[in-house]
Amino acid sequence: MENTMENWNVSSDGPFRNMSVTDRPSIVKKNLQFLLIYNEHNALLGGTNMVDIYWTGTLWHYNDILDFTREKADITQQTDSGVCNAVYLTQNKFVVVEDSGIVEILEIIQASDQKPQFYSLERTCQHDDSVLTVSKFSNERNIVTGGMDCCLKVWDVEDLIATYSYSFAHTDVITSTDVKAMSTSVFVSTSLDGESLLWDVRRAKPAHCIFKKDDCQLTAVAWNSISDHLVAVGAADGSITLIDIRQTDDVLCESVECDRGIHKLLFNPDPEKKDELACCSDDTSVKVFDSYKEMLPIFEDSSHSDFVRGLAWHKDGLFSCSWDGTVIKHVILSSNDNIRTGPSQFKIKIHK
Repeated sequence: MENTMENWNVSSDGPFRNMSVTDRPSIVKKNLQFLLIYNEHNALLGGTNMVDIYWTGTLWHYNDILDFTREKADITQQTDSGVCNAVYLTQNKFVVVEDSGIVEILEIIQASDQKPQFYSLERTCQHDDSVLTVSKFSNERNIVTGGMDCCLKVWDVEDLIATYSYSFAHTDVITSTDVKAMSTSVFVSTSLDGESLLWDVRRAKPAHCIFKKDDCQLTAVAWNSISDHLVAVGAADGSITLIDIRQTDDVLCESVECDRGIHKLLFNPDPEKKDELACCSDDTSVKVFDSYKEMLPIFEDSSHSDFVRGLAWHKDGLFSCSWDGTVIKHVILSSNDNIRTGPSQFKIKIHK
């Protein structure tokens, strides 16, 4: 049999050689993982390339949230590994966490005669596996991270030092965290072990269980920033449970409106719309529920063509990003109106 390998025109170092991030070919299509909106002139989009031999990520910064096309990004930077999540610290500073376990603080700097760029202030890898979640405390100095190593870490971002490290905080992958509004010590976590834990780092025994779902993985959590006693927990069976942390013996209500596992939950930060809870699952839909009216569905849209991963509220709209590479703005009507299922006049596709 003829040795076809002789016909392959492969250089001695081969296509699978180790490359620095700057040497790797740029991938146009990324599976979008998260979207953060600080204000009209500061937004951050993160994506990971999942269909190439190089598992890399990309960060895009925008100074105008009216147009999320990649050509309009004022900063584009590739990362060494896939990006999972991020959180703003200030208008020009944010933390990004990666599949490799890296936690990095980036700042936007701009010289008078140059384009803006990301500058790495601190970078460390103290997690033993992918970091899936990051949340910021109200003092903007401390963050909490968790991920596939079952470890939770609370960081001082001034020097990026882990001031608290809880190894095996859960017995399975930590899927989500969120902090209590105006708190510098209290946060909540969920895990594939089926438990949601309430943490207070000031206590000798910092954690206790506020919700447990037998034989079901918990995948998302959101803390209402206005009604700070309300926490929403999402599960792999598609259910969303609303909990009052002051009395956790009985749940307030449970929604079973989603057919797939919940990926992300996000309360509306607008005090006048604090009861609106946005949700995306392991499907193409974006949904909004009224948490005051026993999780009444008030909005649904399935315009995305792949899994929706990121959600961001801003003023009159809810923004979503998806593995299909698009960002869509949805305008949510009040719960007094009929449920909206995504007619064109209520959504604006703004990224591809």
